[in-house]
Amino acid sequence: MRERGFTITELMIVVAIMGGLTAVATPSLSRWLASIRLESATREIASTLQLARVKAITQNTSIRINFDTTANIYQMQQRNSANVTTWHNVDKAKKLPAGLRFVSVTGNPVTFQSGRGSTLPGSNSTITLQNPQGKTNAVVVAQTGRVLVRKN
Repeated sequence: MRERGFTITELMIVVAIMGGLTAVATPSLSRWLASIRLESATREIASTLQLARVKAITQNTSIRINFDTTANIYQMQQRNSANVTTWHNVDKAKKLPAGLRFVSVTGNPVTFQSGRGSTLPGSNSTITLQNPQGKTNAVVVAQTGRVLVRKN
């Protein structure tokens, strides 16, 4: 009487098929993950800019986000009330996820004026991010202080 089960040959065929499917799916999965990282980082930068605007309005002080395009980091800073020419860091610097980089940052740093939350006169800003596949997203800050995400 024969016992029910799988032979070693059948198991090897299943493992080979699964290996082939994994090899085919891995490149598209890595592109998908890079795209998700780009979307997430873009939203996080937009949220940080919106938070800076709210702080400038509620705390009646100038707040800015300073972008370091070579190190791919950005940091929120607050104007010193005693000496208006100096700024101090509000929180830790945030680094972009691996593989992402700043392509360009116009109007760096992005400064929100105390009380109104608008940016400095004539200073529209655009922060453009890029993933390893070349896909870009941008965060646009209008002079009114409005923050928009632009997907390319």
